[in-house]
Amino acid sequence: MGEIEITAAGVCLTASGLDGHRQSHVGWYLSPLLGWLADNWHALLHEERYSWPSKTVGPAAIACRRALGWIAADDPNGEENWCNAQAWYGRHGIRFAATGGIFPDLFVRRFADDIELSWSGLPAEFSPPGLAFESAAGQLRLPVMAVAKPLWRTLCWAAEHIPPEHAEHAGFRSDVAALQGKIQLLRDSTAPPERTYFGAGLFDRVRESFEQIGRLDLFDHGSRPDDVPCIEEFSPAVAMFGGVEPTLDGADVTSMRDAMVDAFGGADGSDLASLVHERAEEPLGVPHQDGDRFATELLEDLGLLNAHQPVDVRHICERLEVRVDTTDFNTDSIRGIAFAGVGFAPRIVVNRTHPFNDNESGMRFTIAHELCHVLFDRTRARRVSHASGPWAPPGVEKRANAFAAYLLMPRGLVHSSIRTNRIDDHELRRLATALHVNESALIEHLHNLDIIDDADRVRLRHRVWESRRHPPAPV
Repeated sequence: MGEIEITAAGVCLTASGLDGHRQSHVGWYLSPLLGWLADNWHALLHEERYSWPSKTVGPAAIACRRALGWIAADDPNGEENWCNAQAWYGRHGIRFAATGGIFPDLFVRRFADDIELSWSGLPAEFSPPGLAFESAAGQLRLPVMAVAKPLWRTLCWAAEHIPPEHAEHAGFRSDVAALQGKIQLLRDSTAPPERTYFGAGLFDRVRESFEQIGRLDLFDHGSRPDDVPCIEEFSPAVAMFGGVEPTLDGADVTSMRDAMVDAFGGADGSDLASLVHERAEEPLGVPHQDGDRFATELLEDLGLLNAHQPVDVRHICERLEVRVDTTDFNTDSIRGIAFAGVGFAPRIVVNRTHPFNDNESGMRFTIAHELCHVLFDRTRARRVSHASGPWAPPGVEKRANAFAAYLLMPRGLVHSSIRTNRIDDHELRRLATALHVNESALIEHLHNLDIIDDADRVRLRHRVWESRRHPPAPV
């Protein structure tokens, strides 16, 4: 038996109250918790992606709890997704290790070069009526070592300090010996923690690809503290390939590798550097609101906020010395790639195979999307090597989409370009042509600006869908 208190950024996550009595700690059997922490060390500090399909922009406490509640008898994928979510919960949810104790519903996972802590505020099973944790629901993103060091020191302290009154207790000594063995395995292990960030299969293929051209410096040189077995900052290649489809084929691995090598060795231009410095370490808030604010601020900084003509995103990139290239990957899951920051010449790569990029309007939107990553999504290593696709964090991608929409379709320009009181099919086509955007993106943006209502949104979506199914015959 013992007591443990968890405080993060001034928030005591273990503080609870019952019948007017408050305590800041949790008291229960701690050997299961300590053993679980050692067993899942690399998952807690290096695994970011969920093991089930998720578009949830909220933190793990929301996404995992939602996934665990979705199973349905008539859903052919429901049981598999539930099992995957349950296994992920077993690696990241501290309450999984409570073994009957009243622990907070706290989740720990990697998020780029941060650690995300999130908690639901849900009461534990078998809680006494009225008992509640003070912290309710919330989330934090902290530097990796701000989380890893206290956890590692806790493990090591518990393994080294045996209370004299328990020194001869066989069960206690067995628990301590098991914990000591797990800690030693973590110290001695030569297995790369980055493998946990990648997911199955891709790690070895990507590393071999960089080794073939003698550029393992881009892959292996993540920041590793000497006294804690974890990766503080991922290398550029790990950061990029850790966010792509695990089954990516060899040709695409080579193409992405070559794009990174080509961008490596440069630096931000002065205009871009000043914009990034002003917005260093922007927190990830509500994606739609963040995208709106970031785009508006950028247009204002560039003197384009009150423009009366379409926003030329390619010219903005030229002005900021961000190179834009196009390529054809085999996969259509990657929309684009962004490089910038320490060690990189800023560069955007657009994948023409992605269905969104089959015309200039779509490519303009993708360029704007990647520009958001260049400006706002740098890690604590002050760089970005990001591939946009379904495996990237949903909140980051939705913020970049919102940024692109507000950058290419500023409120003032949209309102001044509308010629009718109601957006019908003809006006939608005319407006999309005038703004140089595709109709699907325009529909969503008009809805977000409250220019069209839900019914108009559905009607216009259907019209666009029908036009794609039955395009007009050539004249």
